[in-house]
Amino acid sequence: MRKLVSLLLIVFSVQMISAASFNGGIPIREDLFWSEEELSKVDFTKPLENEEKEYYENTHIYIVTASPAEPVYVYFGHAGIVVDTPDDPEVMFDYGSFRFNDGFYLNFVYGRLYYSVIESYASWRYDDFINADRTIRRIELQLTPEAKKAVIGFLSYNVLPENETYLYHYYKDNCATRLRDIYNAATGGEFRKWAESIDTGKSFRTWSTEYMSRSLFFSFILNYLQGPSIDEPISLYQACFLPDVLLKALEEFEGVSADTLYQTRTREDTPESYSLVLHSLPISAAFSLLILLTASKRKTIRVISDIIDGFIWFFLGILSLILLFVMVATNHDVTYGNWNILIISPFVLILSALHFASCGRRERRKSIGRISRLMLILVSSMLIIKGCLMDYMIEDNLTYYIFAIAAYAAEYAVSVLSASHSAPSSRRKYVLGQ
Repeated sequence: MRKLVSLLLIVFSVQMISAASFNGGIPIREDLFWSEEELSKVDFTKPLENEEKEYYENTHIYIVTASPAEPVYVYFGHAGIVVDTPDDPEVMFDYGSFRFNDGFYLNFVYGRLYYSVIESYASWRYDDFINADRTIRRIELQLTPEAKKAVIGFLSYNVLPENETYLYHYYKDNCATRLRDIYNAATGGEFRKWAESIDTGKSFRTWSTEYMSRSLFFSFILNYLQGPSIDEPISLYQACFLPDVLLKALEEFEGVSADTLYQTRTREDTPESYSLVLHSLPISAAFSLLILLTASKRKTIRVISDIIDGFIWFFLGILSLILLFVMVATNHDVTYGNWNILIISPFVLILSALHFASCGRRERRKSIGRISRLMLILVSSMLIIKGCLMDYMIEDNLTYYIFAIAAYAAEYAVSVLSASHSAPSSRRKYVLGQ
């Protein structure tokens, strides 16, 4: 009993230390373009000469969206701003550009997401979207001639080589929020005032999970890596990080409907609601069944199950190490304070090693039973505490509680069954009683 308590304290202490996130971040470039700060310097009401006024009355500015597609970084769709002047072809300003060079991968790992705004002919971008069979919709912004000139001037200034780079953030500063901020500035802050008064009843996680529904694998992983900072209810203004939501908000605010330039023939619409908990239940059940199969009477089944379980625990262990790293050593602030590091922790690598070492041998289940019992006690206790402290432990991670508790319980059950089978017949009643 003393050893059990000591080991439990060690596990809990180490995991609590792991859960403490370093909030300082990694130094970033100093030449980044902060749009809200720069927009505050722009006068969107500066009077125009008569010729200028006529010119900008015949100039049109659109927000254009492309529906979600593959790979994962376009699961959420895309948005750009298009300028159509009387004397030039339509030009799109695109805030979703990044380059796979200049240390991109290392910067990405550390959360230094350097994205750029680029300028290109809108027709080229439309062709790209059509070739990918992505629905294209656009809405014309109802702006004054003075505001149109200021917007175009701002975009032209932003696209200069010395101003083109910004620090991308998944929810707070992306291709859609940059356009939202421009439009809000052009309306004198009226759009923000209106949109912030509308509560969506959803969190960043809820909104984004709906768009990740096309891949249960990525949804499971990406939600595991993100902590409680994305679980507060957000306003419509914040929800405009999604291009589709931004377009709908603009339609409602301006009282006009967007035009559909191209309709997808193959891609399904994003669901209005999606439960990761329900969709992950079959995975949880399948993994627990695989673990239980290691108690089979047939050695071949036990060996195969041990190998598969070992690889699954190894994958989850590596995933937890990745989470630990991004929590304590990067600028990925959405991972900070993530309770999932306690639920599926680096300790599961021990379970992986023990499964490979056992490989069908029942007599080696005792160690698996000890570790899984400790983890089961820890995670079950956390779930009880979460139920009592819902206002504090707001992280939407029931999926991982269910997955982990089912898996740890199955591991412990197998260890008890294996012990009963390997014990002398005179002791089996006693073993089962434990």
